[in-house]
Amino acid sequence: MRHCVYCDEALGEGEPELSDSGRRHAYDPHLGRLWEICSRCTRWNPVPLALRWEALDSWEARVQRKGKAILETKHLALVRVGEAEVVRVTRPPLVEWGGWRYGTRLPAFQKPQRFLDRLLGSLPPAPLDGYEPFGLATPVGGGWEEEGRSRWLVSPFLEKAQPLTFGFASVPFARRCPSCGVPMPLNPWDFQEVAFQVSSNRVGVEATCAHCRDRVFLRLREARPALRMGLGILDSDRGARMVGEEAGVALDRVGGHSGLLRGLGRLGAPLGELGRTERVALGIALDLEAEAEALEAEWREAEEIASIMDGELTEVPGFREFRARVLGELG
Repeated sequence: MRHCVYCDEALGEGEPELSDSGRRHAYDPHLGRLWEICSRCTRWNPVPLALRWEALDSWEARVQRKGKAILETKHLALVRVGEAEVVRVTRPPLVEWGGWRYGTRLPAFQKPQRFLDRLLGSLPPAPLDGYEPFGLATPVGGGWEEEGRSRWLVSPFLEKAQPLTFGFASVPFARRCPSCGVPMPLNPWDFQEVAFQVSSNRVGVEATCAHCRDRVFLRLREARPALRMGLGILDSDRGARMVGEEAGVALDRVGGHSGLLRGLGRLGAPLGELGRTERVALGIALDLEAEAEALEAEWREAEEIASIMDGELTEVPGFREFRARVLGELG
């Protein structure tokens, strides 16, 4: 079973089906990308390469043959195929990408409210310092509860105290603290103090380890999963989606996701000082970078397999001559 990387909602298992009623997907027939759109938080989750190819071919054929566009721009279209809805992507600029994937351009998918949703919606507000999911005073020992109350009172992320507490009590900020060597915990109220920095021409982040209390520098790749989780918690509401398109414009203005990350590194401003638009743009940038790396790794593996197969085929009598003739005709 696959789950949303942002809110842990169940997405499905096996090859995604276009006919799944009550679900949305998005795909790019040119780059070979496929996403499942979470029905809870509306974030886009990349589908693994192994489950993607046959789905893309059949989806494109059905969309072209039976699809009815209900919302479209030059590069994106929301298409209804039977009871299902799918977003067809063709290299959109960041302003469109931000508006559709992270903004409110897509209309709400109508579905009946589940009993569990109604039940959870009626719960009283969370306590100021959040719930302690493991019944401990702190993930690493000490007076976490007492310190948490005072630190949350002055935090710009006070409204998200409960989910941030749960998230960072469950997930380390990095696999290893450069100072003390343990899986690096982060006090949830210290997420506001995480700051981007440039060191040796490499973009990374500075954060305070909750175990040794040292301020340490981490490569961006090491902290990126926890950063994406934290930003997903902060910016999963409608207010964040309202600035999705504006965040895309901001990314275009600074030269894309790499330009934004380097700019934040030069400024050194902590997350707590970023405005909502800048924070959503940062979330987009981290998503794009992570997905680009994952896609590159998948293609590298596919190319290695192809190279091996090609090496085997070159031993077949007449293959080299056949290949030279075909390449000559193409040229």
